[in-house]
Amino acid sequence: MAPTLEDVSMLLGLPLAGEPIGPLEEPVGWMHSMDARFVGVREGVGPISFEAHGPRQAWLHEFQIEQFGYPDVPMTAAQITRSLEAYLMWLLGKTMFTDNHRNTISAWYIPIAQEIAEATEAEHITQRSWGSAVLAATYRGMCKGCQLTSHGSGIVGCPLLLQLWSWTRFPVGRPDIGGGSWPPDELYDADRIDMPTFGSIWTSRKRHFGHNQLRNCYPAFTEQFDLLLESDVSWEPYSEDHRDEAYPGGISLMCTRDWAYWMTKAKIIFDIFVEEMSQQRVMRQFGMRQLIEPPPPTVPLPPRVHAYNRKGANKTAVGWVQLLGPYIAGWANAPAAVLTAELQDDAAQYERSLSAGPLLGRYEHHASFTQRLQEKLRRIYATITCTRSSDVVEYRAAQRPPRPSLQLHQPRHSPRPRMEVPPSPRPPSPNQAGGSGWQNQQQQEPTYEYWQRGGFGMEQQTPMPNLGWRPRMDEPEGDAHMSSMSASRSFWSSAQDQEETQQMYQDWMSSQHHTPPPDSTQPTQYSQHEQGYMLPPRQRQPPIRGYSPSPFQAGPPLRRRGRGRGQ
Repeated sequence: MAPTLEDVSMLLGLPLAGEPIGPLEEPVGWMHSMDARFVGVREGVGPISFEAHGPRQAWLHEFQIEQFGYPDVPMTAAQITRSLEAYLMWLLGKTMFTDNHRNTISAWYIPIAQEIAEATEAEHITQRSWGSAVLAATYRGMCKGCQLTSHGSGIVGCPLLLQLWSWTRFPVGRPDIGGGSWPPDELYDADRIDMPTFGSIWTSRKRHFGHNQLRNCYPAFTEQFDLLLESDVSWEPYSEDHRDEAYPGGISLMCTRDWAYWMTKAKIIFDIFVEEMSQQRVMRQFGMRQLIEPPPPTVPLPPRVHAYNRKGANKTAVGWVQLLGPYIAGWANAPAAVLTAELQDDAAQYERSLSAGPLLGRYEHHASFTQRLQEKLRRIYATITCTRSSDVVEYRAAQRPPRPSLQLHQPRHSPRPRMEVPPSPRPPSPNQAGGSGWQNQQQQEPTYEYWQRGGFGMEQQTPMPNLGWRPRMDEPEGDAHMSSMSASRSFWSSAQDQEETQQMYQDWMSSQHHTPPPDSTQPTQYSQHEQGYMLPPRQRQPPIRGYSPSPFQAGPPLRRRGRGRGQ
């Protein structure tokens, strides 16, 4: 088990949407500028008290609103602004992002606190992902805390998150809450802004600890965790039943507003520290099945990135941004990636239900899936695109430059003209003049030498024109087909027909090759025959099996299908 972004939202109500907090850098001359802002705000307070790390915490406590006599004495605008800045410095440095400096607060948070305190409109404040930064700082603090060996070592980051998370889930070392629920009329206002979170019941209610207090209780707590049963753990403390029981009047909207980030695989960032999100190891906390051997991260964090620290690193904020650029961009696309993954899971589950169930299911099942599909598509579209029409810049088509492909790529050769061959006449029937029955003489098959004299290559690749002879494939097998073949032989028998056919082929070849021949490096180059005929190269690919070869190609004749097995 481990704290996740869901715990940060439910327990602390911190936003997850926004820019990651980091890398941080202390402003130049922050001592003089901060002293100038706070001088004269409260009487009796001297100049700023600071160390090299940042202002002292005791000096910031001098600007609490109670020190000004509030609420009996009204406060000026400058006093309210500077008191808010001092409070934000304490909140960031001593609650959300604690460090090992006990008496001072890091100067990294001065620009953030000043920006929020002096803002007059909500738009003047940068939206930051405070929740992911708190979890990243806590992860890094736990990583360091389990490796340090000095007596003064402690867990930095946000110990408040760890304490509330432990009290919510484990019955070990947690106090008893009087009443067990939050009154419906407490912390309510007209705008319903100051609403409780799941951590409010532990921090704002009266807590009662056990009567038998133990000194050096670490061994006792360790023993209780070793004896902890599965049924003693609260795996899903944020369910609707627990919510209605503990908070009957409702909870803050910030607890559930950024739910799309809870299952993100993007890396979380605080300052220069990048941490891995490994929800696949704690799936039971989300009400899902937990594998005994969880799969590794899809894109694991390199060890060198996890080892980034500021010791001996003389880098500015710009240099750190260049190193952390991919992870900062990944967090910006985190909600779209989560919604897309959930959409894929829903589609896969719907496909499995269709394959396992009947062909036609209930209409309600299909309708609910399509409604969820449309809603998630709308959220994905709203996340990755503009949400207002004023954000869209109108593009004029007249200003579009010509496409580069039309300027760079020109045709190498002009298109080769094609000759339209007129349809050839069908061979005469055996009973007409020119047919085999009318001449009553035996015809012979054209030989290889005849095709060579006519200029026909045995492996000619150029498509041959239809010169008056073609086998009729639409005739059924039998006597009619044989008579057609015999008639075609008689058509080639006369010398006049042969001369006409050869002349037609020569005219067609001249029309095909009136353009310059290709270069010698191209595979379509033809060689000159000794008798003047153009012959293709001898090495050619064999004809594709399954197609009947033309009479201009060499090869064995096709076998006819006989009625018997031996034919």
